Amino acid sequence: MLHALLVQHQNWFGVTELAQQAMVSPATTSQVLTELERFDWLESRGQGPSKERHLREPAALLNAWAKQLATIRPLALRRYYVPGTKADTLAARIGRAFNAHNVQYEVSHEAAAQRYAPFLSNVSQVRVRVLIGANADAAIGDLNARVVNEGANLGVIEAKSPGELLFREQMDGLWLASPIQIYLDLLRGEGRSKEMAEHFRKERIGF
Repeated sequence: MLHALLVQHQNWFGVTELAQQAMVSPATTSQVLTELERFDWLESRGQGPSKERHLREPAALLNAWAKQLATIRPLALRRYYVPGTKADTLAARIGRAFNAHNVQYEVSHEAAAQRYAPFLSNVSQVRVRVLIGANADAAIGDLNARVVNEGANLGVIEAKSPGELLFREQMDGLWLASPIQIYLDLLRGEGRSKEMAEHFRKERIGF
């Protein structure tokens, strides 16, 4: 639900509308909004069922969410090596394989950030959040990907539900995670990913 708030932080919204967009119950939505109002991060107008709210402090909410995620263990990553593909064309090849098998996915981390706001001279690994199932396994098989402990160029993060892929965006036939999701993923990455996260937030998110 925080994701929905941040993605459309400029808009006014009602509880029911926001609940539908975030794929959560109106009761949960109302509870979270009440918490956020305590921090004075929301503006409101109207009363009763027609009451609407607006996120006044998106930067404060994003900072708080990032801080909370830092206390949680990073998601498990399945590591694969896909042969015969250069790093700069790997994401497109992965996208074609997943699209061919109707797999719900989104590219995130450095490979996605680089497409929105270039920062690194090259990206050696593509990380993808995937709704796992027989179709995803078939797509990974089509890539001739093999499981490895070192030298992976494909990292697969398992999505438990379609809700984890909300607000993804399509660019050049490839599904990319929302800028908010990319930023949060980069913060939990290795190497220069935290440095890239700050560049990405400044260039693409803007708050």
